[in-house]
Amino acid sequence: MRRIGCASVVGAALVALLGCAAPREAGPGPAPGADNAAAVGGDVAAVERADLAGVFERAGVAGTFVLYDTQDRTSVLVDPGRARERAVPGETFDLVTALVALQTGAVSDAGAVVGAGEAAHRDAVERVGRERLATWVDRFEYGDRDLGGREDDFWVRGPLGVSAVEQTEFLAGLAHGELPVEAVHQEALHAAASVEEGAGYTLYGRAACDGDGDGAPGWWVGWVTDRDRTHAFALRLEAGEGGYGAGDCEALGRELLVALDVLPRESVTR
Repeated sequence: MRRIGCASVVGAALVALLGCAAPREAGPGPAPGADNAAAVGGDVAAVERADLAGVFERAGVAGTFVLYDTQDRTSVLVDPGRARERAVPGETFDLVTALVALQTGAVSDAGAVVGAGEAAHRDAVERVGRERLATWVDRFEYGDRDLGGREDDFWVRGPLGVSAVEQTEFLAGLAHGELPVEAVHQEALHAAASVEEGAGYTLYGRAACDGDGDGAPGWWVGWVTDRDRTHAFALRLEAGEGGYGAGDCEALGRELLVALDVLPRESVTR
């Protein structure tokens, strides 16, 4: 899989090496699954867009955003330090579970897992089995690959952690059908994650953004195809004072995708 890391770009504020920047100072209480030492490497250039931090400030939330252009192999980051920090993936992990469940025959329909709710996701994990799922998570190089021991809902309560940068790596592989599972299963995930089709583009996404106060971050992740171009993206909002509400992740994510000319302005719903 592609890895994002040491490179340089001339232009907006430069983030030379994603894995080489100084680590972000730890807060008073990291979210479940957090790991500030997330390692990223490789040859994908990254540019910081500090001007887009205002999207989060105006909404009164803290967060990060990563946009990965899979053709040019460049990434745009809003708050690059936070973009490398790991946190629990929440229900966005059902994309991983569904792929493994389809590949192993544990389920026959991606829609029975993706977006089907917490109980359906937990059932799919049990059908696959933790040990077998852990093997596939390792093959996907997903986050810190740590499913823990006997913890329930490890994708919500930890220890599993993934950064926004790592989310885009996984999603880029899925979007291009490059993950080590049968192509038909990756195509099934495309159908399950499809959000909308517009003039010349298709948006795929998965949200985990209910703001239920469990201390987990909110996510909106996915990719946009525009003719022969694909952009993978990951937005994460931090839980905390003020917090976020259901729908905030997608609304802010759309605003950023429009600002970066990946979605048309009329697609903004916020």
